[in-house]
Amino acid sequence: MSILSTFVNKCLSLNRFGENWNNKLIQSVIEAARTISYVETYNPEQSDTFHLAIKGSDNSTFMHEFEDVVRFAIAKLKLKNKRIKIVFDTTEEVTWTKYNYNLRPSVYDKPLYCWNILNVSIVEPVFIPLMSIPYRQIDNLDLLVIDLLKYIKTLPIIVDLILFDRGFFHAHLIDYLNNKKGGSPWPYLMLVPERKPQQDNIKQTRDSGKLFAYYKHIFDYSKDKSKWRPSTTIMVKIVDEETAWCYATNLKPSLYLCSQYPKRWCIETGFRVHDEARIKSKSPFMKIRFFYHLIGMLMIILWKLQNTINEYAFKKYLEFIDYQFIKKLNLLAPPT
Repeated sequence: MSILSTFVNKCLSLNRFGENWNNKLIQSVIEAARTISYVETYNPEQSDTFHLAIKGSDNSTFMHEFEDVVRFAIAKLKLKNKRIKIVFDTTEEVTWTKYNYNLRPSVYDKPLYCWNILNVSIVEPVFIPLMSIPYRQIDNLDLLVIDLLKYIKTLPIIVDLILFDRGFFHAHLIDYLNNKKGGSPWPYLMLVPERKPQQDNIKQTRDSGKLFAYYKHIFDYSKDKSKWRPSTTIMVKIVDEETAWCYATNLKPSLYLCSQYPKRWCIETGFRVHDEARIKSKSPFMKIRFFYHLIGMLMIILWKLQNTINEYAFKKYLEFIDYQFIKKLNLLAPPT
């Protein structure tokens, strides 16, 4: 509870309004998250000041303060120097806002546009969001992932495996993950879209009568006025007569490695939990949307920390922290 208040105040410098003013604001933010509603609905008096403070701050401040919470959670959950698996994925919030460079075409609700956020999270041994960053129309996904990997390298964890979906199968990113010159590659497992080379790999595997095979795949791409030819290993797993899966990796190919990919779906579960604390907004400002997204991710971290003491369902946990602020403000009786 104090972590949430500290996060908001360090990001927005609202301490000047006093403790009671801040508690009332935080309580309305929690209530909006718990009911998947608008802060304006529960607190029209403070919402304009709140949003003005968000617009007056910057994303780097939000991310810096979120990082402090992540480091605290890693220590409390005893993940320090532990081998973990992480996942990169994007989440989108469809909007009818007039198109601008902050928006991207929606993958699931074409032809609408959406606010898009790139997220990296621990999925094993426990789901913990590590960082999020806005993914705009003008952004390069590979560069955003690389920036987040540089951040991950500063955390006191050991990355055992990075899981990606097929939208990350890019030569530039594969080249960085392999890190041939640096000598310390990032271990990855990535679902591969079935393009012509992979279709040929699948056909070759079927024709051989095997259920599993692997092949070398070489990219050709240009960067910094030079041509690069990074390579990856494509694993083909035949499921049945109609279905086959292709994975890219820089680890030793095996069926066991293929079996690790479904752990990526833990982040989808995490996003569904996050949606249970999604604060709605009609604001056209990306910064406000991003701040609300981080608040939701922060609540997941706090929930995981609370569950080391007392087990709560996520919605019940939101009721619990909401009631803690209500008690401070002497507003209502306990929820039944």
